[in-house]
Amino acid sequence: MRRSLITACLLLATASSAFSENLDALQQGLTRMPASVLAQPVADQAYFVGIDAMNELQQSDAAARIFSRLVRGTDLTPLESLAQTERKEWETKAGVTIDKLRYFVGFGRPPATVTIWGLSDAAAADNMIDALQERGFESAGAGVFGNGEPMKFDPQKRDPADPWRTMIGAAQFAAVKENTVVQANMPAYAISTAGTQPGAGDNPIIETALAGLHSTVSDGRVVQAVVISPAFGITGIDPSLVLSPSADIAETRKKIEAQAAELGAGIPPYLGGIITDIQLETPAIGISLAYGDCAIAQQAADMIAQRWTAMAGDNAQGKITAGTAEGVDGLCAATVKVELAEPGIETNPAYAQILSSYFTRKAGILNIGTQ
Repeated sequence: MRRSLITACLLLATASSAFSENLDALQQGLTRMPASVLAQPVADQAYFVGIDAMNELQQSDAAARIFSRLVRGTDLTPLESLAQTERKEWETKAGVTIDKLRYFVGFGRPPATVTIWGLSDAAAADNMIDALQERGFESAGAGVFGNGEPMKFDPQKRDPADPWRTMIGAAQFAAVKENTVVQANMPAYAISTAGTQPGAGDNPIIETALAGLHSTVSDGRVVQAVVISPAFGITGIDPSLVLSPSADIAETRKKIEAQAAELGAGIPPYLGGIITDIQLETPAIGISLAYGDCAIAQQAADMIAQRWTAMAGDNAQGKITAGTAEGVDGLCAATVKVELAEPGIETNPAYAQILSSYFTRKAGILNIGTQ
C-alpha cells in the first residue's frame, strides 16, 4: 500500500506583488522573459533553474551530483558547461563569478533558443558584458555583442568549458536587460528579448500561478521550475489552437473543452501554470495551475491529489496538500504540494515523473479530460 497522506485543506492565499525570498528569483526571471513566449505553440514554454538554491545544496557531500537532479526540455548552454567544468575556469570564461549569478531562465527551440542570466544587480550585468568584451566579444549592433559569426560550425572553437560556445563551436550573442544578461544563438533573438516589451511575469495567468506557489513553496527553495501551457495536459492535439497570450479565459476554455472532449478522464482544463521542484527538509513538488474561479480550482486540486496517489510511482509518493489561492483578474490557482518522505538532494522523483510523462507522451497526472 502506498504511504500517501492527502490533506484536503483550503489554502486561501492572497495574490501579492511581494513574494517571499524563496520565490523572488523565479518571479523576477519570469518578469524578465518576454510575454510573447507564452504564445509559443509548445507545452513546456520555459525552464527556470535556481542557482541560489543549487549553491546552498552544493554545500553537502553530494555537491558533485546535484546536476543529476535537473530536468529540462530546452538548451541551457551555460548550465551544461557549468555541470562539467571546474568553477574557476567556468567563471573566467563566463565573465561572471558564481556568487553574482542567481538563476537561469531558458526558452525556445533550436536554433531560436535564449537563456537569461539573472544576476545580483545591474552593475553585475554591465561588468559581465565588459568582461566578455575583454575576451574578444565585438559589437553586433543594437547593444548586442558576440564572439563570431551566427550559427557557423566551427569545431576548432568547440570548448565544453565555455558557456559562450555551442556544442558545434558556434558563436553566442549577449545583451544587457536590467540586472540580466540575455544569451542567444542569433543577434536578433538577443535584441528582441532585451528590448522593451511586456514581461511574462506580468501576465494574469503567470501572476495567478505565482500566487499559488507563494503558499505552496513556503519556506522551501525553488531548485527548478517549468512554465506550462494548456497543451501540457493535451495529447495529440495541436497546441496552437489553445494558446492565447491575452488570457481570454472564455475563448481559451471553450477551445480546450472542445478538444479535450474525447480524451477521457482527466482534470478540468487549465489556462496555464508552473510546476516547481522544491527543496524542504525533503524534496517536494509544487504545482500551481490557473483557473477561472476558485470552485473549479479546488475541484482540480482535489482531482490532482487523487490522481497522484493512483498514478505516481512509489518513490514519488508523500504527504499531499491540495487547495487554492486567489489570483488576479478574477482567476484562481489550484495548488498541490507533495512532500516526499525520503530525504536527499540528488534527485526529486516527483518532479522528474511529471516531466517524464510529458517527454514520453504518456498519460500524465495533469492530463486534461472529461470528468
